[in-house]
Amino acid sequence: MIYHCEDHTCNYWDEGEKLPERCPQCGRKLLRANEADMTGDDWTALGNTLWDAEASDKKRMVDCFRKAAYLGSAWGVCNLGICMEQGNGVEADPVQAFWLYQQAVEMGSLNAVCCLGVCYQYGIGTAPDAEKAAELYCKAAEYGSPRGQMLLARAFHDGIGVEADAAEAVHWVRAAAYQRYGEGMHRLGLCYANGDGVEQNWEHAVHWFREAAESGVSAAMTGLGYCYEKGCGVEQSWEQAFSWYRRGAECGYPVSMSNLGLCYKRGYGVEQNWQEAIKWYEQGAQCGDLQSMHNLARCYERGEGVEQNEDRALYWYRRSAEGGHGGAMCNLGRCYKRGYGVEQNWQEAVKWYEQGAQCGNLQSMHNLACCYEHGEGVEQNMTEAIRWYTAAAEGGNADDMYELGWQYDHGEGVEQDMKKAICWYERAAEQNHPAAMNSLGECYAMGRGVPRDLETAMEWYRRAAELGEAMADYNMGWHLEQAGKLSEAYAHYRKAADGNDDSAWWALGRFYENGVVVAQDGKEARRCYETGEKLGSVKCKMRLARCKLLGIGGRREKKAGLDLCRQALELAKESSEKEDYGYEAEMNLLRRTIAENES
Repeated sequence: MIYHCEDHTCNYWDEGEKLPERCPQCGRKLLRANEADMTGDDWTALGNTLWDAEASDKKRMVDCFRKAAYLGSAWGVCNLGICMEQGNGVEADPVQAFWLYQQAVEMGSLNAVCCLGVCYQYGIGTAPDAEKAAELYCKAAEYGSPRGQMLLARAFHDGIGVEADAAEAVHWVRAAAYQRYGEGMHRLGLCYANGDGVEQNWEHAVHWFREAAESGVSAAMTGLGYCYEKGCGVEQSWEQAFSWYRRGAECGYPVSMSNLGLCYKRGYGVEQNWQEAIKWYEQGAQCGDLQSMHNLARCYERGEGVEQNEDRALYWYRRSAEGGHGGAMCNLGRCYKRGYGVEQNWQEAVKWYEQGAQCGNLQSMHNLACCYEHGEGVEQNMTEAIRWYTAAAEGGNADDMYELGWQYDHGEGVEQDMKKAICWYERAAEQNHPAAMNSLGECYAMGRGVPRDLETAMEWYRRAAELGEAMADYNMGWHLEQAGKLSEAYAHYRKAADGNDDSAWWALGRFYENGVVVAQDGKEARRCYETGEKLGSVKCKMRLARCKLLGIGGRREKKAGLDLCRQALELAKESSEKEDYGYEAEMNLLRRTIAENES
């Protein structure tokens, strides 16, 4: 039995064993149809109800479109062409699809004009002809087809058959959006969000995302969720972000699934729930979302929400990486580097780092640079290392900005260039990189690459120290000590020592050894030197040797102490720490102590 809504503007058609009470679209009365009286458009409307049906019903759909075409429906001819193009319910035949689109165009179908343009653009059933495609898109757009307007907008955006023109692209996107066309509204939101062809305006972006989302565009739901997450164009709200991500996920949009999983993982806008996080990551991954695959892999690697499983982690990293996800490429490389879930293979690690780097993943660039610097998986090549450090730094990675600054500062792998060193230190410091701030402080304190300016140096040390950089506290302590501000110096040394700065333990040891600010305490001094030595401080090693020789903080061991002092002195001569504050003074003190005790 075939039936339809009594309101012909509703255009609802369906068939079944019995007549339902009401139209599911508008709630009006349903009427039984007489097949003999059905028009071509009626058969097309009926066929459209089977578009998303099971494969067994696809033949029925195609039969409906064939009847519609026979009865002269341009709509039906166009839809039959789409079936032929896609192989939907019938064997794919691009040439036949192209011919049907031509017939539908002659019958006045605007959608067929669009379809024919797509055929010319991609060479479906005919030779590619971008200019002809653009001509057809323009025809459809000017006649008011929102799909044609969007296709023409993309042609202007990408320069397909026409000269690229971002402003003209936005003009046609706006035309489609003003017709309440979902894709057009969403695209206009993206244009405003990215400043693509228009001045960036997050308030306008939110407006169009909302319009598109409320019309059912799942991608726009995700875009609106992002705006609420970041507070772009609206007041920041994780609750609203979560709500829109959920709506997008429930509509089947994979990106929303990934974002929703993240909300559940971290408790953003909802109570933390690892099981729900995994559920949505899995759904996104099964839908082909690369970020979901990557996130799911990390959960398996770390045992978060699921039992730790190396094989599953590697499986999803590989799926995501092979799909083109830069982060997954980086992590897959790391798996090969460490032998995680797979036999260790430096060459494979480098291969995936290279692919990740080519995709623009900054961590991959950094890891690849390290491989070239140390000759791991590739022949050592500092030129290549610097190239990839530079690429990562220019991409915005603050760690690599600092790394480059240090290399130019010290002439490691490159010719020393203090101008470049200062430039990279400053760029990293602008991103609140504490080590870069400390290095800038050292440059100003020593007049290296910049005019000597202790006030500016102390300001950089202060900023770095506030971010937890222990060496900056030590550097502040040293300059305060030289200025005679011993109590302040001690406070900074103590803070730096708590942060495991080895030189700070040397400084504290001196204060306790000499009774400066604190009560003289040889045992505490020796303990400080021992702690610093374990952290790698050569200055502490020299002081510790001197303590043993002189019996400071413990039993005097003259012979063994002298031997230890000589060993410490020889080690100090070759140490890379020679530029450290107080280094030469410590060497001279040790030399005098040895000379005095040898006589």
